[in-house]
Amino acid sequence: MVVNPAKQSAPERKLGRPADSDSSDTRERILRYACERFAAEGFEGTTNKDIADKAQVSSAALYHYFPSKADMYIAVCDSITQSFSTVFQRVSEQSPTLEGRMTALFAEVGRLGDESPEIVGFITGISAVLRKYPEVSRGADAFGAHFRRLIVDMISTAAESDKILTGISVSALVDLTASVLAGLGRMSARGDQERHVAAGQAYLHLIRAAAHN
Repeated sequence: MVVNPAKQSAPERKLGRPADSDSSDTRERILRYACERFAAEGFEGTTNKDIADKAQVSSAALYHYFPSKADMYIAVCDSITQSFSTVFQRVSEQSPTLEGRMTALFAEVGRLGDESPEIVGFITGISAVLRKYPEVSRGADAFGAHFRRLIVDMISTAAESDKILTGISVSALVDLTASVLAGLGRMSARGDQERHVAAGQAYLHLIRAAAHN
């Protein structure tokens, strides 16, 4: 899982190819800083040297894990996908209702925007990167498809889904929910918590009204 660099400082290490026992930690550290740089500078503005310097590894060690910048970008997409899978599983287990699940998910999005704004920045920048660099589409498309499946599962397995979906399609509600989550993430990353809370409450009000219609 990509972790906020501000919350977890990297230990001092000598440059060079890491030992096998340290491979996993080194890879995660590279991905953590890659996510941060891609979010801040975009794909074009980020260099492998930037990431290697931040992660305190040599260029040779960086290429050992990721042969190209595109491979690194795809790996960040995969890491964030895994993180969201864990989040969605957790919120679905907390409540059988969509209202309860979305309440928990909004809280998670708020925490993510506060603690790891680089993840939100990375996600919101994906579409712009895809337009110019189709070579990263494998990771970006996989993330988008998986994120959509997570929302579909959360909605379709909710206790009140039949009532909520009366007159609307699952696809339409999924698109609306994905748009709401993206907007809330941007609000949290900007520190606009008042609007974040108000928008989340408005969405929940609509869900509640549909469930009790």
